[in-house]
Amino acid sequence: VGLGAFFIVGVRSLQASLLGEFSVQVDAGAPDMFLLDVQKPQVDGVRAFLGDRSHGAGEFQLIPVMRARVIAVAGRETTLDSPEAVRESRMSIGREFTITYRDHLESNERVVEGAFWRSPSTEPEVSVERDLAVRARLHVGDTIHFDILGRTLAARITSIRDVEWRESRNGGFVFVFRPGVLDQAPQTYVAPLKGPGAPADRARFQHDLVVRFPNVSVIDFHEILETIRDVMSKVTLAITVVGGLVLFSGVLILVGAVAMTKFQRVYEAAVFKTLGANTRTIARMLLFEYGVLGSVAGAIGSLGAVALTWGVLSSLDVLRNKPLATLRAE
Repeated sequence: VGLGAFFIVGVRSLQASLLGEFSVQVDAGAPDMFLLDVQKPQVDGVRAFLGDRSHGAGEFQLIPVMRARVIAVAGRETTLDSPEAVRESRMSIGREFTITYRDHLESNERVVEGAFWRSPSTEPEVSVERDLAVRARLHVGDTIHFDILGRTLAARITSIRDVEWRESRNGGFVFVFRPGVLDQAPQTYVAPLKGPGAPADRARFQHDLVVRFPNVSVIDFHEILETIRDVMSKVTLAITVVGGLVLFSGVLILVGAVAMTKFQRVYEAAVFKTLGANTRTIARMLLFEYGVLGSVAGAIGSLGAVALTWGVLSSLDVLRNKPLATLRAE
């Protein structure tokens, strides 16, 4: 009975968790095209080009970006002088990040500690993403030293943000600076946008854009998203089929466990009747016995199922490292 409960609960919970992790939900208005390497003098021209609705493009936003490396945190230097430091930097703070600056939170962000540019300030300020802050043991009030294109900049942490990477329409950033500090620094712009719907219109849009701005790179995610949807639908079908077969096996185990004790229970009932027990008393005894055994076995099987689900998802790192979110963070 416990084994059957383990199979049924464990496989069902694992199936639901995996289907949730592998599902690809893309809103109809979500960006499916990105413009890269837009230079600062081109911002007005690109904005006017994208604003011309005759091209068929949807909503867009030009985001300033630059590369920066953290060289010290609260007096602790971060270096890449050894292979060990390089390996550790992949999951820590001592590496390069793509940074930006803005005066507002995106819809997928919320401040969990500190304040996001609440009062005027004359010193550089930065907001840090929560997961990195936990890994690097960063706190509000700490000072981080950045190397931005050879220039060292010390910024004080004024807030820690929780970022929902799956909903990062306008990109996800680990470090967001207060406007005014990096406005004049060398930078490029990226523009996530919703491209035209028809393939011919998308091709014409990209052609016109490249002709007018030859240095701007266009990444079209429409076909990539369609491929991902197709692969994920096949993975979902496979998980559903395998899960259904194992669930059926669990039901058979439960039925077999009950059937194995059928003749023993018939013999015991005959003995109890010989000793003077009536049918109601025997039914109560069997109900109590099966109730206790079922409850204990179900509890043990359910606990084992929860442990199985947690172990599988943790070992695969499915919950902590989502591929698309990791790419956005980079």
